[in-house]
Amino acid sequence: MRRGTRTVLENFNMKIESGNCIILTGDNGSGKSTLIESIAGIIPVQSGKVTIQRPFGLTLQSGGINGDELVDERLEYASQASGVEDASELLNHWNLEHRSHDRIGQLSGGLYRRLAVLQGLMPAYGNQPRICLLDEPSEGLDDDSVVTLLTDIATLRARGHAFLIATHDVRLHECATTLLELNGQSTDTTPAQKSAEVPEFTNSESTLSLTRWSSTLDRRTKWPLLSRGIPLIASILVLFALLGNEIGSLILIPTFLASIPCLSSLHHAKETRSGDWWMAMGGRIFTIDLLSILLIFVSPLLTASIFGIEHDSSIWMLIGFPFIGIYLASGAIHELAMKMPRTGSQYVPLLSLVLIWPLLIANDAISSCSDSSVCSDPWLPLIVATGIPLIIWFGLPILHPRTASN
Repeated sequence: MRRGTRTVLENFNMKIESGNCIILTGDNGSGKSTLIESIAGIIPVQSGKVTIQRPFGLTLQSGGINGDELVDERLEYASQASGVEDASELLNHWNLEHRSHDRIGQLSGGLYRRLAVLQGLMPAYGNQPRICLLDEPSEGLDDDSVVTLLTDIATLRARGHAFLIATHDVRLHECATTLLELNGQSTDTTPAQKSAEVPEFTNSESTLSLTRWSSTLDRRTKWPLLSRGIPLIASILVLFALLGNEIGSLILIPTFLASIPCLSSLHHAKETRSGDWWMAMGGRIFTIDLLSILLIFVSPLLTASIFGIEHDSSIWMLIGFPFIGIYLASGAIHELAMKMPRTGSQYVPLLSLVLIWPLLIANDAISSCSDSSVCSDPWLPLIVATGIPLIIWFGLPILHPRTASN
């Protein structure tokens, strides 16, 4: 397993059985988080295999929750992904009930951490044995919350659930059946923490509400309009101010600028690595929002109308299809970049240059348009201009790095 150019773990074998609680110990950079994220399917591995029973719980060190979600929404997403029915009682158990309708971004650091830990423990509150992966779960918790964490882990472990916990907090050693240093040293221990009354719920089929998650955040943040509508309107106004009705071959530039921003789901997924949590649960952070599709589809006709170009409405609507393809291809490029080991690298601007090609072909398709004429015979160029980005959209997932768990 690697972080960047450095090999963090190699020749590592581990098996976690029902009722075990393994505490990972070691210095910063020793590979504790890398191991947990590799097991969860977030970080690619060079060789080896991970077999893990789904659904499982996951608490990331960064939290993995978007700040524009509501507290009770996040609880519902986590319980559905975990296959746990009607877990609303857990908000009261973790003293979050009074903030249930607040945006998560409005919570203090400690309350945010409680919710992230609750999310990671969620599968174990069901009545079927599960495994929970927790990365520094006690970090940022107050003393009362740490007591709740210790008690719940001890009780849930006694019910047959398993835990893999990376931590520097020696208080969590009270729950451990094994202390494992990543240099290979392993020590079996007897858990000292006693069990207590902890909620237990009925299990159901695990489901992912990723599309609803993204569309809810779209409505709340207006991101599709902000990311696509503003470039569209701003570019139309600038071009009109500079060129008036002499816009010529630049007529499709506003539509192109509205097509290339990343998908709103990918935008939402970047905050505190919330997309990593969804990917670990088995989801693909590629959701299509209909508002963006509609905006892109009508923007060529809108632009032509504003600039006074005589046009056949049906043909100018069809000109939107290549740009819907560009929208999908741009989303695939951003998705690939997000899955790379270094998400801030230059994949997006370099690969996005390819999308200028269908723009140029679409421009050729309307080259017969002028102030006094209507586009004629644009079908073949439009098909080609649509096909190129669709090939990119379908083909780029082949390049996604594979993890040991998939």
